[in-house]
Amino acid sequence: MNLKQLKYFQTLAKNQHFTYTSEYFAISQPSLSHAIAELEKEVGIKLFQKKGRNVELTKEGEQYLIYVNKALQSLNEGEQFVKELTSISHGHIKLAFVYSLSMNYVPKIIQAFTALPQYENISFSFYEDLSRNIVHELKTKRYDIGLCSFMHDDPEIEFTRLAKQEIVFIISNDNPLSKRKKIDLKDIVDEPVILYSERSGMRGYLDNMIADSGVVLNNVVTRVESENAMIGLASINYGIGMMVRVPVPQEVNVSLISMNKNRQKRDIYVATVKNRPLMPVAQKFHRFLTQYCGDSFFNM
Repeated sequence: MNLKQLKYFQTLAKNQHFTYTSEYFAISQPSLSHAIAELEKEVGIKLFQKKGRNVELTKEGEQYLIYVNKALQSLNEGEQFVKELTSISHGHIKLAFVYSLSMNYVPKIIQAFTALPQYENISFSFYEDLSRNIVHELKTKRYDIGLCSFMHDDPEIEFTRLAKQEIVFIISNDNPLSKRKKIDLKDIVDEPVILYSERSGMRGYLDNMIADSGVVLNNVVTRVESENAMIGLASINYGIGMMVRVPVPQEVNVSLISMNKNRQKRDIYVATVKNRPLMPVAQKFHRFLTQYCGDSFFNM
C-alpha cells in the first residue's frame, strides 16, 4: 500500500468512474485498475462494485474510506505544518470571534498585526459566531483561534483572558432615561427590558449580575443573540437593552448609557484547543494577542 493508491481510491470513490479518475491523475485506466486491485488485495476486501458503466463503493469500501479520508487529511495537515515551519512569514489563520468584536476590536488587531513587516504576508479567514459555537468549531478544526466568553463546562479548551468589555444600557432616544449620563438597574425595574438569549455566552454573566444586585426586572420582553438585534429593537423603543459596549452609528435612534454604580465589564478570552499545537503562524498570532492586545489596546 502506498500514498498514490490511497489517493486513487479516495478520488475514485468520489467520482465513481475509472476513466475520469485516470484522466484526473494523468495515468492509463489499466494502471488505475491495477493500483485499485493491488489495494484490495492488501486490505483483503472488495472496495468497489460495478454499477452500470460506473462503479460504487461496497459497504466495506464505505467504511474503509472513512479511515483513508482521516489519514490523508492528517498527512495534508502535516505537510502544511512543515511548510509553515520553513516559512514563518507566510500562512493562514482561521479566526472566530463574537459579534461584539467585529466592528472595532478585531479590525484594529489585524491592522496592527499585519503592519509588522514579518507578518504582512499572513492571511486570515474571519468568522462571527456565538461563544458556544466557537468553542465547538475549535474542536472540529474549523477555527484555529477564538475570541469569546469563558465556557465553564468545556475542559478541552484553553482560555486566556484578553480584555474587558463594558456592559451598558442601550436606550431609545425617545425614552426620557436616555438623557441621563448614568443609570442604575433599579431605574429600569418596570421598563420593558431586552436581554441576551441562552445561546449567547453573555446570558449567564448578565443573569448572575442582575441576581447579585438584588434587583428584579419585572418586564423582560424578549431575549436576542446579538448586539445588532438589540440595537435594532432598542431603536424603535421596543425595550431597554443591556449589552456590551459596541460602536453604534450616529444615525441610529439610541444612546449608550453607563451603569451608575460599579461599572460592570465582561471578560473576553482567547480560546484554543488544549493538547493540540497551533500552526507556527497561529502561534505567532496567539502570542501577539496575549502580549499586546489587552485592556489598553481594547480601549484605544
